[in-house]
Amino acid sequence: MNANMKEKLTILIAALFITLTAKGQNLFFIGENSFSCTKTITLQSNTNDVSDLNVLFAKDGKIGLFAIIAESSIGSKFSEKLIIYLENGTVISCTQRRSSDLVENMAKAVYSLTSDQLNKMKNSNIHSVRYTLELRTAEGHLVGEISRTASNKGAPTKTLVTDFFNE
Repeated sequence: MNANMKEKLTILIAALFITLTAKGQNLFFIGENSFSCTKTITLQSNTNDVSDLNVLFAKDGKIGLFAIIAESSIGSKFSEKLIIYLENGTVISCTQRRSSDLVENMAKAVYSLTSDQLNKMKNSNIHSVRYTLELRTAEGHLVGEISRTASNKGAPTKTLVTDFFNE
């Protein structure tokens, strides 16, 4: 094998390694857990003075997860229920919140998705998401709730879901 061939082979191997490494570096951290995930999609808030909602899809083994992040300057966390509206009219209620956290004024939550819910999201893009932030005392008593919605402005979520969960 000549020097030119060795150089090309080395470059090819390095390119493959970088591609594989970059693909595996998307991680979502919450509490003491980390999950492999898709890139973040930003859904536009439907209220002018409220920050947008960031969403991503993650995996815990074979279990699909829906993760959300929103600014929370009032110290609130996401509630137990999340509603995802798809463009084809399907409504997905997520009631299995796995984890919720508040760090540096950013509320985070992870919801488990059933295989049926994942299949529905593989067939239609997200139209909007409805979520509730709960304000609690230091002792854990609920003192108020804020319901909000955020809309997808063209992100191809069904492609993202299909590609990520069919790997």
